[in-house]
Amino acid sequence: MAGSESPSIISGRNPIKFSTSDPLALFIVQLLIIVCMCRFLHFLLKRLYQPSVISEIIGGILLGPTALGRWKAFSTNVFPKESLVNLNLVANFGLVLFLFMIGLELDPRMLKKNISRGVAISIAGIALPFGLGAAVSYALYSILMDSVGKFVNFLLFCGVAMAITAFPVLARILTERNLLKTTVGSISMSAAAVDDVVSWCLLALVIALTNNSSGLTALYVFLAGLAWVLFVILVVRPVYLGYLRRSGVLSGRDPTQTVLFVTFMMVLVSAFYTDAIGIHAIFGGFLIGVIIPHDGGFAVKVVEKIEDVVHIFFLPIYFTLSGLKTDFTDLKEGETWGLWVLVTFVAFFGKIVGCGLAARFTKFTWRESLTVGILMATKGLVELVVLNIGLDAGVIDTRIFSLMVLMAIATTVATTPLVTWLYPPKYHKRLDDLHTDDTASESGDMDPNAGPPANLLIVLSRIQQVPAAMTLLGYLCRRPTGNGLTHSTSDAPISGVHKHLYRPLRVFGLRLLELTGRDSSIMQHYESETQVLTDPAMSMFRAFARVANMAFHAALAYSDREHFVDNICNSSQDASAEITVVSAFGRSSNSNSDIVAGQADKSPDLAPGWFESFGWGFTSEQQASFITALFAKAQNHLCVFIDCGLADGEVKSKLDAHIAPSTDS
Repeated sequence: MAGSESPSIISGRNPIKFSTSDPLALFIVQLLIIVCMCRFLHFLLKRLYQPSVISEIIGGILLGPTALGRWKAFSTNVFPKESLVNLNLVANFGLVLFLFMIGLELDPRMLKKNISRGVAISIAGIALPFGLGAAVSYALYSILMDSVGKFVNFLLFCGVAMAITAFPVLARILTERNLLKTTVGSISMSAAAVDDVVSWCLLALVIALTNNSSGLTALYVFLAGLAWVLFVILVVRPVYLGYLRRSGVLSGRDPTQTVLFVTFMMVLVSAFYTDAIGIHAIFGGFLIGVIIPHDGGFAVKVVEKIEDVVHIFFLPIYFTLSGLKTDFTDLKEGETWGLWVLVTFVAFFGKIVGCGLAARFTKFTWRESLTVGILMATKGLVELVVLNIGLDAGVIDTRIFSLMVLMAIATTVATTPLVTWLYPPKYHKRLDDLHTDDTASESGDMDPNAGPPANLLIVLSRIQQVPAAMTLLGYLCRRPTGNGLTHSTSDAPISGVHKHLYRPLRVFGLRLLELTGRDSSIMQHYESETQVLTDPAMSMFRAFARVANMAFHAALAYSDREHFVDNICNSSQDASAEITVVSAFGRSSNSNSDIVAGQADKSPDLAPGWFESFGWGFTSEQQASFITALFAKAQNHLCVFIDCGLADGEVKSKLDAHIAPSTDS
């Protein structure tokens, strides 16, 4: 029986030729090229301390008509115009999820910390750049737009483009520079959160005006959007919170598939509504993200479900589409480059002066104020989202789009070097994290016969290190009697010989975890003050401290490996610790399943000799460098506690026999 051959590369079919009936093969090739290009550039640029968004933006530009797109064979075969419809659909769906994630990162509790200062800096950081953007818009409109389109819409759009701050990029820069838990980092995050909410509302107004020729229709669209916001906040949110409480996720339980289904259905419905009324689907996703509660780490857990797919696939696709619209060869004339210098200067000047003066007015030093201004000038990927919306809506043309993209790159690239130069570590004023545990008991310090309490900082990473650490503290907390050491930490009388020589312990526990570079990790770092109350390792320590009648303060910190030593030293200073104990897994400890996730314990990469690992997955060279730097920078007594099975019965019995009081008279 005769039959037609199936389409195959073996039968001579071109696998990347675009076909409306079977576009999958070309889409996979496009995705491979996009993702690999962005990852390769990030590998190079991260050495210059640049956030991943820069590599994604530059990668998109290189794939566009500025570079590879000028090669006709590449543009017609890999990115034919017919295939861009599919890329655009996937990219915009990913953009809705990304804006949902941005909304999730805006924790209302963050705004309450610095509400007066944050609002003042944010208002100044919106008003001055918006006014300067409106002033510059006239020159851009007359020279590059040739006075085409409504000038009012163009003026408002330029104002918003200058006023907005890239909240996610700012959070990443602060985290990578170890600034998130400083006074400057905290106030910048609060101000940027307010800035983002106001700017997105203004952008929604601009889009409503642009998409509707009649001012009355635009007013109806804006009111319909406002009504939806009120409905979501006043009706949907209370019902949703009640459902989450009944399901237990606000108490720390992991969300079920049903909970996630309800959450993502809310995102899609809200996105559909805002798109249907003529604003944009992303506003609906952003709105639902804002109302998601952060109690019990629920918002973090939702972000964890989608962040990898969004950042690995969706965002690079979106920035590639932006790059395909960007053509720097259009910026040929000296007049155009002069306008770019003007726009970039205004973007920096407006934020630095506006936010800087407001910060100085709220009692920051000039150095801190200028740093806040530079941080608030970060544009990043949020600016690209705004520019793409303006281009799709016809508010700006491709030349202004390219000019603004170059401005966004310049402001974002310059942020990290400027902040590092202007605000080095010696000027950092850190927030005191080790004194936030209100459940700590001070009863151990109340003995009138004892000396002043001795502050001890114990640092660990894994919950498997807790039993041995508690056993060690149990021995250190033993009280002297006439014959030696007691076997308990009870309030037994202290002999006259040992009075005022015995000093009860005040323990500061620091669980130091590694930043993974994900948004959820940054959220956990910023929300560590609340997460420490439910952290399992710190909860075990807290319970042990109550039983042992020992004062205990807990802290949770996230850091990249580069700043581990600094975090430990800073925490030791904050606690006024006389001795710092850093816990490690011994060679004979039972830590076999907890060295490095997904890595064999007996790997030759792990340090041989005394111990296996600190729990952070260091190689031999990294552990040696870590220990050397730790002892070099420590300003108090420091020890590395190597667990060789202290919590096990055999080692414990030997130690008990060694320190037990003599029964011979």
